[in-house]
Amino acid sequence: MQKFLPGDTGYDDERSGFQTGLRHEPQVIFAVENAQDVEEAVRYAEDHGLEYVVQATGHGLTTTTTGVLISTKRMNKVEIDPRTKTARVEAGAVWQQVIEAAAPHGLAPLSGDASDVGVIGYTLGGGYGVLAREFGFASDRVRGTEKVGDVITALEFELLEIDQVHAGEMYFDAEHAAQVFEAFHKWDLPAHVTPSLTTISFPDIPVFPAPLRGRDVVRLTFASTRPFEIDHLRVAPTLIEEFGLRHFAEAAGKPLPPHTYQGDNVLLNDLPLDALHRVREKAANSDVPIFLGLIPLGGALTGEVTHVIKLISPRLGVEKQHAEVLDEVRPFAIGSARNFRYAVG
Repeated sequence: MQKFLPGDTGYDDERSGFQTGLRHEPQVIFAVENAQDVEEAVRYAEDHGLEYVVQATGHGLTTTTTGVLISTKRMNKVEIDPRTKTARVEAGAVWQQVIEAAAPHGLAPLSGDASDVGVIGYTLGGGYGVLAREFGFASDRVRGTEKVGDVITALEFELLEIDQVHAGEMYFDAEHAAQVFEAFHKWDLPAHVTPSLTTISFPDIPVFPAPLRGRDVVRLTFASTRPFEIDHLRVAPTLIEEFGLRHFAEAAGKPLPPHTYQGDNVLLNDLPLDALHRVREKAANSDVPIFLGLIPLGGALTGEVTHVIKLISPRLGVEKQHAEVLDEVRPFAIGSARNFRYAVG
């Protein structure tokens, strides 16, 4: 285990994560490698009357610490048991590691749409994945936890016999947003299909596909282990359309570079089309960039919640603008999802 104090070589690298707009300012960093190191770090914090925070490897830094930072990125061991179809994953592992380790056995985890998200934080937040309506939340598959105090040092969870999935995405120019939102909202979803809708503004840089550069777009994604139809979603010309049978790893998403972002969300028990259009219009006309996401629940995600609406902006200090957008669906709001709260208290 390494320890870093302010001014030490490596201190800045160790305290930095995926969120570049917020950074911890700890008195000491414990770069832990095993559960015993975590125990030592927790004991140090308690002995010195300091708060302690765990920095794993995911996307969701919400609050910073000035006390003890426990950096777990070196605790990234992944063990697959093909006989029991389970994985044991340490605190710093990301989903890409689990996907790669499980695939040779014809198994897959209930991971999300970004393969560089940390397993522990994602799962503890519920874990809404690319096959969530078909198989439920990742948290539903947890078999056991290993802890030091209130720090999760490892999880054991079930894997599923999944090799290939029917999945794809469509991109439309934002000028067709009203038609696309309406078609998506009216989709008579089979219980086994997990879709999402997102608005995105792409900068005009070569890293993105040429049809998307410099455009405001609406993106639809969908996935299932069973076939399904998407013809009714073709309500306008597509900029990019891909759909077919592919390996699970291809549907699990690509890693993203670290950047500044802030996000919030609401859980809804209803979402009339007129309210959805008001949310869309308010987000599109805000004085700050706001990317809107819509996730229908149902299927294996039983309960009172019918939809999640999430907002993300590529900057901080946008609580007021996000609240103004979400005000359009407040009558239907019944909470929020931990998985989609970024850089907010």
